[in-house]
Amino acid sequence: MIRIGLLLLILPLGLFADETAPLKAALEKQAEHKSVIVVFRQTKKVPALTHEIKTMGKLWLIPGKAFRWELGKPKKQTIIYNGKEVLVLDELKKTGERLSSEDKTVKPLFLTLGMGKDASFDGLLKLFTITSTNQAQGRYVATLSPKPRALKRVVKSLLMQVNLKTSFPERIGWVQRDGTEAMTEFFKPTLDSEIAASTFQIEEGAYMWKG
Repeated sequence: MIRIGLLLLILPLGLFADETAPLKAALEKQAEHKSVIVVFRQTKKVPALTHEIKTMGKLWLIPGKAFRWELGKPKKQTIIYNGKEVLVLDELKKTGERLSSEDKTVKPLFLTLGMGKDASFDGLLKLFTITSTNQAQGRYVATLSPKPRALKRVVKSLLMQVNLKTSFPERIGWVQRDGTEAMTEFFKPTLDSEIAASTFQIEEGAYMWKG
């Protein structure tokens, strides 16, 4: 009985290693892709609004190195990580801001895209506890809750749905403490095609920069 009790303390809510193995394998395989190009749909539920906000977007990703995230058609926002800094661009106001990849405002996006030092399976477990898992029809779903106090003040839970065939996420959902819910659904990705370096570059003079 004592031994069982210790296991339950070590593995949250009775989740054993074999239940989390598909997520670990998927995250490791994601990092092996040369590139990812994918269209996505983002759905937001804000407590102050009675209707959902749905926005289409597109992602260009070189795992571990760079990404370009465009939201809206026509474009409303572009976020670019070029391996050194994050550029957050308001395409309507034509303003730009430079941020560190560790900035809390872009941290959820980095985790969503499997970027940064915390994006590995071990890194993810430093920030989140896996509270439930489900696997069916070639898909794996995990629900996670944050560990650090600073993250808990912003995020209530994280949902990850991974396609086990492509090892690419199909849905990433965030529930914030203020009641806001955001779900990003990724469509079938194009994997390992060439992405031009110019994709992660911009004409800086076209924007008014903050700071």
